[in-house]
Amino acid sequence: MTNADIARVFEEIADLLEIKGADAFRVNSYRRVARTVGDLATDINEIAARGELGTLPGVGKATAAKIAELLTTGQLRMRQELAEEVPQAVLQLLEIPGLGPKKVALLFHDRHIASLADLKKALDTGGLEGLRGFGTKSVAQIRQGIAFLERSAGRTRLGVGWAIMQNLRNTLLGMEGVTRVEHAGSLRRGCETIGDLDLLCIAADGQRVVREFTRLPGVTQVLAAGHTKGSVLIEYQTGRTIQIDLRVAPRESFGAAWQYFTGSKEHNVRLRERAIKRGWSLNEYGLTAGERVIASQTEEEIYAALDLPCFPPELREDRGEFDLAEIPPNLLALEHIRGDLHMHTESSDGRCTIADLVTAAKKLGYQYICITDHSQSSTIANGLTPVRLKKLIADVRAVAAKTTGIAVLAGTEVDILADGKLDYSDKLLAELDFVIASIHSGMGKGSEENTRRTLAAIRNPYVNAIGHPTGRLIGRRKAMDLDIEAICKEAARTGTALEINASDWRLDLKDQHARLARELGAPLTVNTDAHDIDQLDEMIFGVLTARRAGLRKADVLNTWTAQRIGKFVQAKRP
Repeated sequence: MTNADIARVFEEIADLLEIKGADAFRVNSYRRVARTVGDLATDINEIAARGELGTLPGVGKATAAKIAELLTTGQLRMRQELAEEVPQAVLQLLEIPGLGPKKVALLFHDRHIASLADLKKALDTGGLEGLRGFGTKSVAQIRQGIAFLERSAGRTRLGVGWAIMQNLRNTLLGMEGVTRVEHAGSLRRGCETIGDLDLLCIAADGQRVVREFTRLPGVTQVLAAGHTKGSVLIEYQTGRTIQIDLRVAPRESFGAAWQYFTGSKEHNVRLRERAIKRGWSLNEYGLTAGERVIASQTEEEIYAALDLPCFPPELREDRGEFDLAEIPPNLLALEHIRGDLHMHTESSDGRCTIADLVTAAKKLGYQYICITDHSQSSTIANGLTPVRLKKLIADVRAVAAKTTGIAVLAGTEVDILADGKLDYSDKLLAELDFVIASIHSGMGKGSEENTRRTLAAIRNPYVNAIGHPTGRLIGRRKAMDLDIEAICKEAARTGTALEINASDWRLDLKDQHARLARELGAPLTVNTDAHDIDQLDEMIFGVLTARRAGLRKADVLNTWTAQRIGKFVQAKRP
């Protein structure tokens, strides 16, 4: 079993226990194990083989035995016993945004609703009337949540698709006669979710490569297998598959194929219309005038022949790019990032030390990082009391004093409370180098309330950025209702950055909101919110989102020097 498999089982146990009514401490202990294992950079099987399961955060002797049972047998007796009491279909209700274990428990125990079909029927027949906590507003939110869930079905997160692509690319490059492999489609455009994965390659023997491709481990179904195209379903996670399409393109028309399979449908229609007006045709084999090939080898040639700049893949959506006379200068790129201003250590819910993050950040060539562990109200994230924050500040300063080549800043991710106040006093926040304020609870209060809370935090002179502003979790939780325009305007007025959280679960702000923020003059920052070393690599997903928004290097705080960020912070303080 994989890390993700083990984490899923422990998360399900926590859900089942909470639905049964177990005490919060026991429930959270299983959730912590799920989070620990799910975020491990090392294979859990290797850790078990070394006899080190008990060294993992939150994993005691009894929990280690349960993990070992899963790894040995593929099953867990406790999970099976719980499943006899609560049907598996009940857990599927938890995927509906706005339905947590407590509400699902009420549905199951009070109204005997044990599946999505049962819930839909109850909604249509008034079966929830009189049930505590399921008033008119709550029922409307559940209907919206079901619609959201059904819209999300069949989509794969950007980060998952990226990892699959990287593995497949390396595998294909190892095949005999393959000289080039590139990804295309919505993944190359940096879309937050993808429907399927498109790969292109150049190979000496296309049929042979397709045959080997269709026989790769994990293939559950072969949809097509020809001389130049193979299409398969690959299981990338227990119960989850994704369609992968591989095309072997001739070297002389590779550019045309790469452009054709990258652009959105709307973008490509605009290109073809432009070609048709000139009496030309454009397809995956090239831009042609009758039998004459005008351009085909590179994307640059295709766009140049149509008197257009070669749009970066992230902009190929027909969202105004055809009105550009040139590519935006200094469009944000990964190499522009000088540091990460949002990351967590083992002091709260991270799984690494300050020193671990410093070492990893130096390898990435960063000039600075900021440690921003959670504040005290985030109890499930082991948030820091004021006393513990003061100790963390001292620890960060101590590491910074003996570190060369990179600045180590002390910060926090402070909770924005229900009344708009912050989880720490201004006096304590004044001791920090950088402050991120975020909403982690109470997100379903409506646009006016959510906006009021966020604006109050923006106006605080010690808040330098708003973390993951809409609070969404892609495919799991919809974004908070917010007046984004009002938030962007106030952020611009006060000199408060809005974050593009690079975690592929969040990508928040999303591209459209980040574009609006830039247009309204709000500063932005792209951070990973890393809880472990490997999550620092997710910066690429934030950068892709920023590029889709048209952000330039100068728009993003963490392309600046540490000194300039310091001035940015001080400019807001009294």
